[in-house]
Amino acid sequence: MKLKNRTRLLNVLFITAAITYSGLSNAASGSFETSVAVDGTAIVDVTNASGNVTVRGADVDEVTIRARITISKRLQKTDPLKVGNIIAQIKRSPPITSDGNRVTVQALQKSTHKRYASISYEILVPRNAEVNVQSISGNIHVSGVTGRVTANSESGEVTMPG
Repeated sequence: MKLKNRTRLLNVLFITAAITYSGLSNAASGSFETSVAVDGTAIVDVTNASGNVTVRGADVDEVTIRARITISKRLQKTDPLKVGNIIAQIKRSPPITSDGNRVTVQALQKSTHKRYASISYEILVPRNAEVNVQSISGNIHVSGVTGRVTANSESGEVTMPG
């Protein structure tokens, strides 16, 4: 067997063993976290296709985003290697950008990601932040924010306790 083919085979075996060892439930989800320092009023825009969004205001000077990626059960059963690849791709390049005090969380763009993945977010913001959350399918919960808040979910509950 050629060295290149042997290396490729060993890589596939290693990935398969890692997925099997970690258990299907662990292979079917992943997470990431990122923080963005802000100076002044934070503006946080969130657009999410599938998954819940929780935004909490606190006495902080940064925006912290914790994300939980979940992959469809159908793909978990049929292609566990693809599950791992999708999670790794999203973690490597999360749909989050920042420009000055504006932090933007975008819906997944890649068609494979949109088809099989959902992301739920827990976002910690400064209390005076301006928050705009749009969701197609998922609940939205906003608390502790004193700045302007808009929230809309096409298929989910929106709660903003006073």
